[in-house]
Amino acid sequence: MPLPSLPPSLSRLQPLLLPLLLAAVAGLVMMGAMFSGKEQQVHQLGHQLQQANQQIEELGGQNQELTKQTRALQADKKTLEERLASLQSQLTAASSDLERVRTSASELKAQLESMTGERDRLRGQLSGMTDDRDEVKRKLAHTEDEKAELGRSLGRLRDRFAFLDRDYRELSEKVSKLQANPPALASVASVTGPAGGNGGSSPAVAPMPSTLAQASVELPPIIVRKDQAGMATPVRGRILEVNQPHNFVVVDKGSADGVRVGMVFDLIRGSDAVGRAMVVRVRPQLSACDIVRTKTPGPVQVGDLVVQGGS
Repeated sequence: MPLPSLPPSLSRLQPLLLPLLLAAVAGLVMMGAMFSGKEQQVHQLGHQLQQANQQIEELGGQNQELTKQTRALQADKKTLEERLASLQSQLTAASSDLERVRTSASELKAQLESMTGERDRLRGQLSGMTDDRDEVKRKLAHTEDEKAELGRSLGRLRDRFAFLDRDYRELSEKVSKLQANPPALASVASVTGPAGGNGGSSPAVAPMPSTLAQASVELPPIIVRKDQAGMATPVRGRILEVNQPHNFVVVDKGSADGVRVGMVFDLIRGSDAVGRAMVVRVRPQLSACDIVRTKTPGPVQVGDLVVQGGS
């Protein structure tokens, strides 16, 4: 189809109008494309806005939940702050108590050390007292043994002195009978020789007036010992009993043998002199003597020989 002809005034503008028209068409096409793109963007933005609203609603719910949680946490925080203040007060009190306990512990430690020293001292004293007790027990046992031995010795001595008292009473009765019925001549006791001598000696006879015999009192018989040459012989005998705790001995010679209180005996064992004893009590057949001196480290023994010595 041919283009319409233009007026001559416009024919001169035709070369300029064609590019303008083409530019306008191109602009319209571009505007359509742009509008279509914008419309799609608007649709996308609407969809995004809808999603954003949903998110806002969700965030609003979450915000309400977080607000509740925040309030609960604030309440818990207040409770915890109050509890913290209480704990701080308790901690302060506990610190004061701990300081007092430390002071008490120091005092108790000092007391414990003092008590430990006292215990050690008491243990030492107890050990010493135990040793003393054991020593006392040993001494007590030894004393009991000595007591038993003394009891046995005392029993034997009592038996011997009972025999002596019996002999003394018999002799007293004989003397009384002699005084009641005096003979023409005074009775003379038989004379025996010293132990280990060369033989017996003849009896010594002494006349006694009847009036003197009747007026006499109870006296042990006077015995004069003489050897074959007419000299006085020292009394000899043996030890029958030894009382070591009381330091005396019993000899088998008495007043009937010429022993008297204050007489001194030499104690002989074998060929050696082992001590001296002094007569302190006399019976007719026995005498008790205190040991005045010993020369041997061991005790005097039963069976040792006694010989009359010088005063």
